[in-house]
Amino acid sequence: MKLVDIIYEENALGFKTTKTNVDPETGQVTWDVEYTPLVKIDGELEKLAIELESATKKHPEDEKLQQYNELFKNFKKAFRSHVTKHYRK
Repeated sequence: MKLVDIIYEENALGFKTTKTNVDPETGQVTWDVEYTPLVKIDGELEKLAIELESATKKHPEDEKLQQYNELFKNFKKAFRSHVTKHYRK
């Protein structure tokens, strides 16, 4: 497990840091921290996916529900890829 995973686990928000300045005399580094709720949303989508999958199994005859489940799975996968690529650095 990486340190960044532990940090995300604890605050459930996620953040992105950017080094903004290094003082040449003291070596002090200044950072900008940008917090994002997207990682938490990703976790909530996972919970919703589990509930939707459960409902789909309870009603296998409902074709529209099956379609919504597939659409949601695709959306969740695309959303997770985007969040991971752009916000979990």
